[in-house]
Amino acid sequence: MLEVEFISHATLKIRGEFGTLLCDPWFLNEPVYNLSTWKFPAATIPPNQVAEGVDYLYITHSHEDHFHLPSLDYIDRDVQVLLPAYDDHPSLRAYTVETVLRGMGFANIRRIRSWETVTLGETPLTVIPAADSRDHDWENSGFLLEHHDSTLLNMNDNVNDEKLCREIHERWPSIDIAFVQSGGVTMYPGCFKMSEAEMRKVATERKLAFREQRRLIELLQPRYVAPFAGDFCWLSEAAFHNNWANRTTPALFSKMVEAEYPEVKVVLLYPGDQWSQAGHVRNHREIDWENVLDEMEALQTHFRPKIEAIEAYLRDVDLERLEARSRERAALVEKWITRDWIDFECRFRISVSGPQAGFSFVLAADPEAGFSIDFTDRDPVTQTLHVPQHIWASILEGKLLWNIIQWVGVAEQHVEYTADMGRFWFWLEYHVDLNSANIQALLDERLIPSLGRALRPTYATFPLEGEWELREPSPSNAA
Repeated sequence: MLEVEFISHATLKIRGEFGTLLCDPWFLNEPVYNLSTWKFPAATIPPNQVAEGVDYLYITHSHEDHFHLPSLDYIDRDVQVLLPAYDDHPSLRAYTVETVLRGMGFANIRRIRSWETVTLGETPLTVIPAADSRDHDWENSGFLLEHHDSTLLNMNDNVNDEKLCREIHERWPSIDIAFVQSGGVTMYPGCFKMSEAEMRKVATERKLAFREQRRLIELLQPRYVAPFAGDFCWLSEAAFHNNWANRTTPALFSKMVEAEYPEVKVVLLYPGDQWSQAGHVRNHREIDWENVLDEMEALQTHFRPKIEAIEAYLRDVDLERLEARSRERAALVEKWITRDWIDFECRFRISVSGPQAGFSFVLAADPEAGFSIDFTDRDPVTQTLHVPQHIWASILEGKLLWNIIQWVGVAEQHVEYTADMGRFWFWLEYHVDLNSANIQALLDERLIPSLGRALRPTYATFPLEGEWELREPSPSNAA
């Protein structure tokens, strides 16, 4: 029998006759997205227990909530690693995950092409590529596991389109369970400069959409659907409003499915829960979704020492020569960044504020001129990102990453949103840190010469005594 244990976020532990497959490790209660974003509910299974007995490891893409180096550091280096090959996008970035894993000591690595099938024992696993219409988001992948007992589809962050869904359905007309993102999370509107009333209006509309989820259910018609990979929360006081502004909830997803697709059964999983064809075993207390902000405040209290340690870490920076050092980093990036895949035209301004800052620069790109960073450009831009001086200094020192700076700044929108704006942010996310995707692995020694080739799996983690005491006792009955 195929058994799935939900660890947290997108981390699944799938067991069968083939052994144990672990997917997308982020199973520590350490925040991601430049140390801003936590998970809710929190992980409850101690990391040594998660890593125990793993035979195969699949990583869908390099975002740190799926490829979390401090979590990966617990895993046996002899495990068989399976990675998407990104055969349609040959580039250094396509090798980021493999480069980091080999640096950590993982050697048994196999890259799998789009739609290629490999076998785990006698169980076929096929890689699902990113949708063609999301070519700017090409790193995402999913997989389908054809166990004799259950056909399991893992779509994680792989945003679907009609073409991709139809191709999946043609290949696998019968899917037992589909794991799909419960609604996703973006910077908008919580990380944008707007009134609370405007923010609440946008947040309500966004939570009610579920466009990708509806399309997948309608075109694939899975017997069961499990919402996951959207269980985020924000625990700092400055970002706590994101808990109602920037995320939906699995409970809202479940209500939507139950109301609109009664023939589909929802499997609402909490950390430690298990699913198989025999049923869903609830190993976590129920979440009070009607009062979820109260639950998050309780989590904030539990993790307050961590929150305060992170704030102190980010404030402990060098603010001297901030503009001069910024120009040096900009010149370095402008020299070494790739010019591939620029098929958009857009301009962003980054404004660094504070007593020892007060400067800005423009990031611009278009297919003819390529990419540039200009500290003298005063022409209009599509968006300004306001960044506190200590955050920008943390990026210059390698404490945070530039490529996800949006999570720790405040964006000011000057024009209506365009697809090119999204494409530019994705492009920057892939390339502005010279192919690095994790704070713990700065791949190019030119990025911060003083650090060298910095592979540091436990860097920027903040262990808390009694951290796993929040683990819930197992209830006696199945869900």
